[in-house]
Amino acid sequence: MSAISNFYARAGNNVLEINPPSDLVDIHITNHGSDWLWAAFSVFSVFTLVHSFIFAFSSSSNRVLKKALFVGPLITNFVMAIVYFTYASNLGNAGVPVEFHHVTTSKGLGVRQMFYVKFIGYFLCWPFVLYSIEVATHTLDLSSKTSAGETISGFISIISGLFIKVFATEVFVLGLLIGVLIESTYKWGYFTFGAAGLIFAISLVIGSLVHATRSIKTSKFAILVISVELIVWILYPVAWGLCEGGNVIQPDSEAVFYGVLDLITFAVVPTILTFLNASGLDENHLLHFHLRSQYSNEKVANSPRESGDTAVPPSANPIVADNEPTETV
Repeated sequence: MSAISNFYARAGNNVLEINPPSDLVDIHITNHGSDWLWAAFSVFSVFTLVHSFIFAFSSSSNRVLKKALFVGPLITNFVMAIVYFTYASNLGNAGVPVEFHHVTTSKGLGVRQMFYVKFIGYFLCWPFVLYSIEVATHTLDLSSKTSAGETISGFISIISGLFIKVFATEVFVLGLLIGVLIESTYKWGYFTFGAAGLIFAISLVIGSLVHATRSIKTSKFAILVISVELIVWILYPVAWGLCEGGNVIQPDSEAVFYGVLDLITFAVVPTILTFLNASGLDENHLLHFHLRSQYSNEKVANSPRESGDTAVPPSANPIVADNEPTETV
């Protein structure tokens, strides 16, 4: 029996024995928090395998655009799987003295683990989440009445809107990351900068949602999913204030709080939106639009004179010199 118990003890989660926290850090995750983080890592890994299978084995000859849509969730789940592997392994963190002592330990050092690896993952993954949202909320008019110039203007509008949203969310992530590593109360200044960036990004997404509701081509279920996503985004500053900023809840509870938000934001929502975007994309219609635009451009280029035509003088009467007498009948 002792041999069996020793086997299970060795087979259990011994991350804190392999990668123990520093002696100067007394507020840190435990084995229970690491167990939850390993579970989140497994979920991200499963999503990565599913999207890798779809991307690798889908036909690239007639479904190029649909295949490109799956790049977003593939990257987000792969990166977050690496992030949560690091998080669960008790790596990618730094000890920072807390400003508030709501959570204390017997050591009384007041130094908390700050996992900066999360924010690195957010910085890399958030643009691809916005990419899925932008595709879901913008539909181009590719009917026969739409010119190629109007279509190009539509693409430019989508790209510019995506760029400013990405910029706002990156300001949000960097604000929280810098605030995590600051000991003094000045951390709340960077928190304010980050929260302002998030509010600006949310307002832009809401504007896209309002525009999308006016189009009959936009999926109403996609609008509902994005609306729920915006509520989840608002909880990120709340989590930061309760965890890294205010030191109100334990690091294990922090792991659960961020884990649920991250699974929704970077795994579930991009996957749902990608399948909705792919199901509503008609590549044959896009191909016909491209061929029609190409044919129209060629027709305009060849319209001044067809091959074999001869120039016709403006007047059918022959040109007569002024000093040459005309013959009358």
